[in-house]
Amino acid sequence: MEHQNHNTDSRKNKHLNFKERCLIELRLKDGNSPYKIAKELGRPINTVLNEIRRGTTTQIKQ
Repeated sequence: MEHQNHNTDSRKNKHLNFKERCLIELRLKDGNSPYKIAKELGRPINTVLNEIRRGTTTQIKQ
């Protein structure tokens, strides 16, 4: 039996990684809307909005 619809690249229920969180922070500082950021990341708008509300998008200066 072949699984023609099997997709190993599924991002469902995955966490945002550090790079994505940093990108959200930088894009917000540049004045981009959460909708535009979500489209750029290929993530649902609610994921980006939840991350913004959660306040976990702080970048550590090195």
